[in-house]
Amino acid sequence: MPVQRGIAIVRRNAPHGQKTLDIAIHLGAHCTDEDLILRTLADNAPLMARNGVALPAPNKARPALRKALQAGGNLVPGMGNPLVGELLDGHDGSRMVLSYEGFLGTYATVLSGPSMYPAAGQRCTMLRDLFPGHAVSFFLALRNPATLIPALFEASSVTDFGAFVNGHDLSAITWSEPIAAIRAACPEVPLTVWCNEDLPMIWTDVLEAISGVEGPKIGDLAILEQIMTDPGIARLKTYLADNPPANSATRRKVITAFLGKYADDSKVAPEIAQPGWTDEMIAGLSNLYEQDVARVKAMGDITFIAP
Repeated sequence: MPVQRGIAIVRRNAPHGQKTLDIAIHLGAHCTDEDLILRTLADNAPLMARNGVALPAPNKARPALRKALQAGGNLVPGMGNPLVGELLDGHDGSRMVLSYEGFLGTYATVLSGPSMYPAAGQRCTMLRDLFPGHAVSFFLALRNPATLIPALFEASSVTDFGAFVNGHDLSAITWSEPIAAIRAACPEVPLTVWCNEDLPMIWTDVLEAISGVEGPKIGDLAILEQIMTDPGIARLKTYLADNPPANSATRRKVITAFLGKYADDSKVAPEIAQPGWTDEMIAGLSNLYEQDVARVKAMGDITFIAP
């Protein structure tokens, strides 16, 4: 797993009588996960439990977090943290995983400022402050605005694509700005970032980073099952069973070869049919995204998971 650079986990003193936890918060972003990470870790519940990883159920965790955030936390040092107890719900563990694509904002607010997620720093501060005395870490997937913006529109309640993008300088939309805001607001909280487009190659690394649990897991091929043809995924499973990769680099080479032959193009590169979203615009935004990713990778206080 990539080594954390330039920043250490800070453990403040936990309130009296309260166990200190590692709290891994997967921030999304929108249209990058659809809870697949959380579902995959839940499919490995016995493995997670043996390693002290608690996975609060989303239908209970998200309302509890929303209520706590709306209340502004109101946590008093030394008085314990009822939210942690509610989330753990009697389960023991040394690490807790929370995941929700809406942590940084709603669909309606992703593009409500000059860049994406204008309240990213503020919202991360609020999340961090819900857990005084615990070691919080953030995880975030990036996605090319050329495909993200149409996906956001499809997922939103807006019916007119022109109105959805109207007023935005699309060439100015970057990930480096909200990431810089998160670092400025929560400089002591480790942040791990990756590109959603790389996920087929780094899926197991992401699962390991968020859960803190090494080794094979049920669902190691879950992301590939979404983008490969059925015959292709069947052949890949057989090949990996007969030829277990010696390391991550070998595994990535195998996956690259199988994707080259068996990727489902309709899922890997779905057609974008929104008015005005031309091939030239997609190419231009994609080029700007690559430049932006380079800026993010150059930041000295994040961990970037790359193939």
